[in-house]
Amino acid sequence: MTLLVIDIGNTNTVIGIYRNKTLVESWRLISSHTRTVDEFWIMEKLLCSDAGINTGDIKGVIISSVVPELTKSFVKMSQKYLSVEPVIVGDSLNLGLKLLIREPKQLGADRICNAVAARKMYTTPLIVVDLGTATTFDVLDKKGDYIGGAISPGLLTGSLELIKKASQLHEIDLTYPENIIGKTTKEHLQSGIFVGHIAMIEGLVNRIKKEFAETPVMVIATGGYCQELQKHTPDIDVANPNLTLEGLYLIYEMNRSWIANKP
Repeated sequence: MTLLVIDIGNTNTVIGIYRNKTLVESWRLISSHTRTVDEFWIMEKLLCSDAGINTGDIKGVIISSVVPELTKSFVKMSQKYLSVEPVIVGDSLNLGLKLLIREPKQLGADRICNAVAARKMYTTPLIVVDLGTATTFDVLDKKGDYIGGAISPGLLTGSLELIKKASQLHEIDLTYPENIIGKTTKEHLQSGIFVGHIAMIEGLVNRIKKEFAETPVMVIATGGYCQELQKHTPDIDVANPNLTLEGLYLIYEMNRSWIANKP
């Protein structure tokens, strides 16, 4: 079966196609609030066509979203053009783990997907660091259950907010500088923003680890900058940019019988 997985974030929407348990193609788009349902479909159809994927083969759709407005658009797209009722990720689905937090319904769907995928793919306990609009930290205990986490401003979010509020600063490439002690304003920003974000991640990860006493804790990074950040810190064990999509696929598979019997 061909499965369409959609991860709708505040900044980007990532779309993937799974065929026979394998992610065969994925695309990262801007999360636009101005596109119509028809425009989303045209874009999806063109991307699939370019990759040699027949949209008529898509028999399942699953959506993780933190943007309700866009959820509605993609649901309508799926219903209108694929004749498929999409599955929306939430705490009521079979996830293969427990959400041991006070308000599980408020946990972002992308974070649920990350936890499900990380539990299946890696050893627990573990921490997932997702570098998106926000940088989120999600923690699984030794049993593989979700026990909580943390949220901080994202790398790009913090950078743009600083530049927006400081008239003499300008946008920069978010890359690791040659020297931590910068000699130009650009280098100062690269050091403070990029290296500073790494230092924040290292600090929070190590404080979380202390709550596990002597138990080894694995750290998995995902999101747009995960591979670049992993190069510059020993505290990230694995960078997996497709972790959320993997979680979407796994959740769909775990709920297949329920999906098949939905009215």
